[in-house]
Amino acid sequence: MNEGEFRDGCAALGVDPSVTPEALERAYLKRNFSLIRTGTPEQRAQLKILHEKLAAHLKGRAPAAPAAADSAAAANPANRPAPVYVPPPADPKAELLDPFSFDSRLVNLLALPLVAGLAWVVNASPLGGLMSGFHTWMHEFGHATAAWLSGRRALPLPIGWTNVMPEKSLFVYLGVLFLLGVLFVAGWRERKVWPMLLAVAVLPLQFQMSWRMPEHRTDFWFAFCGVGGEFYLSTACMVLFYFHLPEKFRWGLCRYVFLFIGASCFLHIWLFWRQVKRGLEGIPWGGMVTGEDDAGGDMNILRDDYAWSNHRIIDTYNGLGTACLAVLLVTYVIFALRLDRVIGRWIDSLWPE
Repeated sequence: MNEGEFRDGCAALGVDPSVTPEALERAYLKRNFSLIRTGTPEQRAQLKILHEKLAAHLKGRAPAAPAAADSAAAANPANRPAPVYVPPPADPKAELLDPFSFDSRLVNLLALPLVAGLAWVVNASPLGGLMSGFHTWMHEFGHATAAWLSGRRALPLPIGWTNVMPEKSLFVYLGVLFLLGVLFVAGWRERKVWPMLLAVAVLPLQFQMSWRMPEHRTDFWFAFCGVGGEFYLSTACMVLFYFHLPEKFRWGLCRYVFLFIGASCFLHIWLFWRQVKRGLEGIPWGGMVTGEDDAGGDMNILRDDYAWSNHRIIDTYNGLGTACLAVLLVTYVIFALRLDRVIGRWIDSLWPE
């Protein structure tokens, strides 16, 4: 690397050619952290190569070296090193207005309230019937998550039914375990901490529900997690809007779709159980397919098999809704106030590349 290339590389990193090795390292970490959020692995790899060349040039720099290196390169162009790709500096205005940016303060501030408002309008309009299939499917996926975590085969259907095998399946257990491993490895490779934490948190829960939990408790969670899943899965769809998933997921436009569906399902179930608490709606006894007289409905099982009173059923689901709403609001505040950047810089300093 000659002095001209060194100056160009310093300009790309936003540092002066008289930079010290320590200042160069800080500038590199800052740019690398920005690319972790908005760039690609290829850009980060190129940035790392550039940093290594700049650091090596600084280390071997001598007063007479610039003139000698430039004259040698001029005399023999074949001796010139290959140019290094330098990612262009981010345009703050373009990033602010980019709906696909995970680092846009405007998107983080407005997306959730605007999409949630749209979901509320759609639910309250005649078009709300078009969303009922998603609400039902979210309910069935709630049943399915409890079954999968307990090692059972389950197929959630959008017709108000989840087909579940009563016996445990080693295939299901190992399949979920494999997916958790993929999530952890993807987070490790792309230096994203939250997928790793999620995988580590779910792993002991899966083991407990699959091999340690009594059968009657497994049946309880299967019944409870129908309505429960409508709360926590819809909240997860909204919270994940703010998180940059591993590159393979292409989590750009799709996150708006999941945000809208999650907001619609959450508003539907949260408002319904608030009305049940006020006495404006009744507890949904029976099943969607078999009707109110079905003793195998979720609420019937909680009441008849586990001695839950009506009051306990209502308070528990309303409490779950309040907890999910609190998680959503905390996440919104963190990203709207850009506190995630502070957390990210701290993690980046603890986990240098």
